[in-house]
Amino acid sequence: MISVENIIHYYSDKRILDNVSFTQDTGTVTAIIGPSGSGKTTLLRTLNALTMPKSGIIQINDQRFDTAQHTKKDILRLRQSSAMVFQNYNLFKNKTIIDNITEGLVYGQKKSKKEARDIARDYLQRVGMLEHQDKYPAQLSGGQSQRVGIVRALALNPEVLLLDEPTSALDPESIQSILNLIKSIAQEGMTMVLVTHEIQFAKAIADQILFMDEGQILHRGTPSEVLDHPDSERVNRFLNKVGTEVKE
Repeated sequence: MISVENIIHYYSDKRILDNVSFTQDTGTVTAIIGPSGSGKTTLLRTLNALTMPKSGIIQINDQRFDTAQHTKKDILRLRQSSAMVFQNYNLFKNKTIIDNITEGLVYGQKKSKKEARDIARDYLQRVGMLEHQDKYPAQLSGGQSQRVGIVRALALNPEVLLLDEPTSALDPESIQSILNLIKSIAQEGMTMVLVTHEIQFAKAIADQILFMDEGQILHRGTPSEVLDHPDSERVNRFLNKVGTEVKE
């Protein structure tokens, strides 16, 4: 379960998140869509305190986090409940693929190197990347690098998986591969929050969609409610602008 209550955040004198609230059930997928600069990524980053809002409450299952009053231990506990997949992979260039995955397991979760490597190999096998375990990120394609980024997050066994535009830096063939992988993860019951510009994919995978503009959630509902029958003129303008005809 995710609960976000009255999140407010500023950059300089500009309000980036303007009293944002939403809830999400365990085992469901929330897709966040909207124009560039609307606050989508900032909202996602608040869910594991990579961005610290000025005020508001974030709760992931039993972990309740007050953004205005917290300790370092509170931040650590919140971050341990989720894992982030970044749009540009964020892999350590000087470490092998398997070392990129085991880093968080050994130093964050205090697992033995053997246990961490066993976990990493298991996930690499599941996504067809085991043969690349001893390579470096520079030796991989964009799609392969993003698979490693997703494996690194899943290996941490998070309660919530956060994905920030995971296909934005990929070629069309790699995009479909990554979307298929994410869909399979969702079908296994992983709670996910996804920022995406892939509108048709959002419709196919999400249980609820949040449409954001100017730091606010202007429309929230099922994919059908938001994309097929929006009651917001702003949502209609956005969908018309991106030229989207959402199809099954």
